[in-house]
Amino acid sequence: MPLAAYLTGAIGSTFLISAPQAEAAVTAVTFDLIGSVLDTGDGGVYSRAVTDQGTSLGVLFLNGWYGGIEVGNPFVGMGRAYHQAQNNVYWGTPSFFASGTVIGNGNNGALGGSTFSSTSSLNLPTNELNKNIGFKTSTDNFGWANVSWDATAKALTFNSAFVESVANTPITISVAAVPEPSRALLALAGFGAVALRRRRKQAA
Repeated sequence: MPLAAYLTGAIGSTFLISAPQAEAAVTAVTFDLIGSVLDTGDGGVYSRAVTDQGTSLGVLFLNGWYGGIEVGNPFVGMGRAYHQAQNNVYWGTPSFFASGTVIGNGNNGALGGSTFSSTSSLNLPTNELNKNIGFKTSTDNFGWANVSWDATAKALTFNSAFVESVANTPITISVAAVPEPSRALLALAGFGAVALRRRRKQAA
């Protein structure tokens, strides 16, 4: 068998091993601010559209104000933030969730607003890198977003987000480990070496 065929098989195997398993009906969300920074200069933002390949999934409330950023709103129809193991949450410091946490699974959570602030009584004075928050859009679709908070600049960056396309259906935070490029190349090299060894043994 040609070496190219062995390498093709090795590459396919590597991708199968390393690729995250897709969760049914869970898709990437498009905000017009994904990858950009929301800071206190963006006052009056009020809401951002949430879409799945052009299909509207409502809005999520986002507002820049003098002391920080508010994500979610306690009022129905504007999209809200998810707080686990809290009741009657209208606003407060954000709840951060680990991979595997289920957002929207019954009575262990409440909807309200998450305030990223470094100047108020609801302050979050430390920088937070790649933390996960949960939310529910105005059309009752649960989702989660990976965010970073710069407490000094009072700036919130949305790195990525996912949403359950079926309303009122829980979603599981899934932060799949992706191998570093160098490790992936080493894995490919290893597969190639094994393939060559087998070919030489068969030829002998």
